[in-house]
Amino acid sequence: MSKQDALATGELAATAAGKTGDCEDYRYQGAPAPDPKQLAEDAEIEQKYQAAQKAADDADAAVGPAPGTNAGAAAYAAHAAKLAAAAEAGAKAVELSAESTKRIAARAEAREANGGVLFAGDKIRMIVPPPGATTAKNIGKGATVEQLKAAYPNAVDKDGKGFEVPVPDQQGVVLSFHFTDGKLTTFLLFNGETKCS
Repeated sequence: MSKQDALATGELAATAAGKTGDCEDYRYQGAPAPDPKQLAEDAEIEQKYQAAQKAADDADAAVGPAPGTNAGAAAYAAHAAKLAAAAEAGAKAVELSAESTKRIAARAEAREANGGVLFAGDKIRMIVPPPGATTAKNIGKGATVEQLKAAYPNAVDKDGKGFEVPVPDQQGVVLSFHFTDGKLTTFLLFNGETKCS
């Protein structure tokens, strides 16, 4: 299903709840609406991060090779200045990346709590169902590992805390189930073939 088709169902809010690169986060109708001020701040941070990353990449490219053994002090000083500028630009990009990551994590928490869909471009990357939803085989929050395995005998243990069930005829798409203390805390549909850039 494309983003346009998903939005046309009317089940999702008409506007995104956040954007990172080409990935956009949408909530279901009736879920708490994102704060417009927060959305504007998020967009500003993302723009600053993209600009800082480009500046850091450009500064790294400008460093060039180290001066040769017969180079003079001026060449070494110029090279050191380029290294310092690249380090400063890189530090700024890292600082903004950390801020961006915090905001992405906050949106992920909201998506997990209220459900939502993450699009990568025009393709669905992830669907988190709204609270109270269950799978077609009646597995929902609070289910045990044993109940999951009975409903989905082909579930693959990923790390002792989660299981994945391949979705038939959907290359790279899985139902992903996450457990805490033996109880299902969240499940989602994940498309590993789509990426956020």
